[in-house]
Amino acid sequence: MNRKSSRNIADLAVSFARGLGVFAAILATAAGISSTVSAQGRIEKPNITFGVLPITNYAVVYLASKEGLFQAEGLNVTPRMMGGANAIAALVGGDFDIAGITWTSFVLAYNRGIELVPVSEADRGVPGNAMYLVKADSPIRTTADLLGKKVGVVTVGGACDYLLNDDIRKKGLDYKTVAYTPIGVPDMAPTLLRGGIDAACIPEPILTAVKEQGGVRPIMDAFAGENNNWPIVGFSVTKQFADANPNTVTALRRALEKALKMANQNPDKLRELYPTYTTLKPEDAKKIAISFNPPESDFKQVKRIAALMERLGVIPPGSKLPPAIQ
Repeated sequence: MNRKSSRNIADLAVSFARGLGVFAAILATAAGISSTVSAQGRIEKPNITFGVLPITNYAVVYLASKEGLFQAEGLNVTPRMMGGANAIAALVGGDFDIAGITWTSFVLAYNRGIELVPVSEADRGVPGNAMYLVKADSPIRTTADLLGKKVGVVTVGGACDYLLNDDIRKKGLDYKTVAYTPIGVPDMAPTLLRGGIDAACIPEPILTAVKEQGGVRPIMDAFAGENNNWPIVGFSVTKQFADANPNTVTALRRALEKALKMANQNPDKLRELYPTYTTLKPEDAKKIAISFNPPESDFKQVKRIAALMERLGVIPPGSKLPPAIQ
């Protein structure tokens, strides 16, 4: 055997050994995942459809997917846009296994007999996430001046109108005279600037851009003061799904909790994700004021929302809440 052949065989042997090492590592990883899932109990429904929207509140879901947190729990999660469908109706109807739902909608639905089970928080509002804006030359100076005025909101029955109503109520004024108008977020500022509405509750991710363009000024920061850390969106399943798939729900909860903690410790990971599933450009994603991801879910925070809804008469006193929130 000549020297060249010997060298080729040696090279092949090294490559083969390396291949065996990689194969062994793959087997070890697979065994680790298998043993983890086995120790946690059989996943009743490994293929999960997750209802999401193309807005920043849902970044934790995409983070869990990117970092392999769902996969490590034996789950194959497919995020699917909810479009204009009512999230709760779609969840109850079986279009999604789990979905993002605003906590105001969650509380209202539960008090109407729709039993939902919270799996994880998504985010909470902090100062700078949403503001009530008016035109720069508007005579409106405070929220008290909004009586009888038209205010644009993303949806009626959400954080924007409830928090504004509560602020006006504390001033001893009749908040019921405010006329709320649902407007798509991209149309908020143009409608305000042309005088179609008197004020608008504009959230990120467009709030920063709207303020930079000028022509508007804030009269109230939605999540400032006692509204700081206000629960916005959570991820929930129906009680029927939770009862039929307890190990699946536990696995979802673990993966989302890990993602929450990761987002809390490194929010820049979320800024990198925004352009992948929203219309935000990378340069804009770096500038916006992002909401707060708690290091772990605290569903008792939702009692603040229930208390607010009781004060406004949206739900009766002594509202019903699931055990996780009481």
